[in-house]
Amino acid sequence: MTGCFRMLVVCFWLLFVWAASTGAQGPEGWDIYLGQPRGPYRGQVLDADTQKPLVGAVVAAYWVRERVYPFHSLREPYAVREVVTDGDGRFVIDAKDIEENAPKRTLHPEFRIFAPGYGAYPGHQRQPRGFTGGIFWGSGRTVELPRLESRQDRVKSMRRVDPYDWSERPFVELPRFTEAFNRERESLGLEPLPIPEKE
Repeated sequence: MTGCFRMLVVCFWLLFVWAASTGAQGPEGWDIYLGQPRGPYRGQVLDADTQKPLVGAVVAAYWVRERVYPFHSLREPYAVREVVTDGDGRFVIDAKDIEENAPKRTLHPEFRIFAPGYGAYPGHQRQPRGFTGGIFWGSGRTVELPRLESRQDRVKSMRRVDPYDWSERPFVELPRFTEAFNRERESLGLEPLPIPEKE
């Protein structure tokens, strides 16, 4: 029995390595690895109730690379970039320099959008619904964030976008995002994220 189990483990491992090396596909044929530059990334952020632009919302893009080792793989941070929405709630993240120099097995960027008092993206947006990977390519997409009234909802929303989840140095790499995050924490009576001495 142990011989069969070992053979099964080896087969699964070989299948995993093959899928990782061939650039496995995600939804709708979406290659999980970057492969080539895809940016700039564009979008518009609106108040979900009033449909008015959310000015000053912070949008962050986060790239990770995957390292494949025998019997395990590891994801590590590669780059982050942030922008603030303009007077029309629009944003553009120019990532050409990041993506042209990206190491092998760099994944497509993940995005976080945060505005104090509103539900964060992803997770609390009203639109778009469903699979959100790659939605900011090309002409981009509109994201509608609802205003959150209860303290509990605002705290819960913040847990989804803690800048320390994607940067070891958020005060350096994501200063506007971290500032908005701390403003929200202080308005809710929470301690702001402390600035590490090394920064």
